[in-house]
Amino acid sequence: LTDLPGELLELILCCDVLGAADIGRVSCTCRRLREACQPRGKVWRERFRLRWPSLLKYYSHTDGVSWLEEYKARHSAGLEAQRIVASFSKRFFSEHVPCNGFSDIETLNCPSHFFEDELMCILNMEGR
Repeated sequence: LTDLPGELLELILCCDVLGAADIGRVSCTCRRLREACQPRGKVWRERFRLRWPSLLKYYSHTDGVSWLEEYKARHSAGLEAQRIVASFSKRFFSEHVPCNGFSDIETLNCPSHFFEDELMCILNMEGR
């Protein structure tokens, strides 16, 4: 892989069959592949786009976005949203919802559009 031209290497790393864990593992192998998978580069942007295409509208092409950090933040927000939604039936089984019932959602440390996107993913899951 390290002998391939940069453009070809980038195309391979942007392939949709590779996951984020695969890209992380590849970037740990050597300096050349780590540079190809740089956080602000095309590979992590493409990984983000493939996983959450509806979120790209929140970003400008001129921004110096660390796509790796955005990917991590969105993934963490998704895990937290799933945890919160899973706890709803236990907490709100009765008809009375306490005033502070949604305080954990309000205190999430992520952009609101990440949480909204995960809720839409949960609602659109088959079998729900």
